[in-house]
Amino acid sequence: MDQLKHFIDTHRDAFEDDRLPAGHLERFEKKLPTSHTRHTLLYSMCALLAAASIALLFLVKLYPAGTEQQGAEASSCMLKEEIDGLRLYYTMQMNDVVFQIQALSEQRSTPGTQGLLDEMKQVLADSRQFEEQVLPTLPCSNNALLTMNQHYEASLESLQFMLAQMEKMRNEYK
Repeated sequence: MDQLKHFIDTHRDAFEDDRLPAGHLERFEKKLPTSHTRHTLLYSMCALLAAASIALLFLVKLYPAGTEQQGAEASSCMLKEEIDGLRLYYTMQMNDVVFQIQALSEQRSTPGTQGLLDEMKQVLADSRQFEEQVLPTLPCSNNALLTMNQHYEASLESLQFMLAQMEKMRNEYK
């Protein structure tokens, strides 16, 4: 080890040259083993396909064709939780906006306030009617969630618009 250190110290100039000799990288790459990434990728894909086939066979054995009704009932339970959660979320959002509208109307009565309050009551009545009449008739599917989302989003936007109008009227009336 000491001889190597002595050799490096005596020939310091040769080791400080950062340039590699011409063709060094090409010779180095020839000495490297060939890449097996193509084979690895092919083997990985085959293993993935085999695993997917086994999983599919397992599912077919687990759920024979006669249990389609049971599968529909199980999925309705999952969607029922999502439907209830979506309804709760929009109800809370709408109640928050209604509370703000009522607070503004109680602070100062401005012209047009009663009209906005009547429209707010109409939007809330339409939402109750949707929940009582339309919602029970919707199938348990993603389309039901989409329909609910569209209805509640439109109702919430209407209430938010009324709130903005009430704030605007209150500011203009001052």
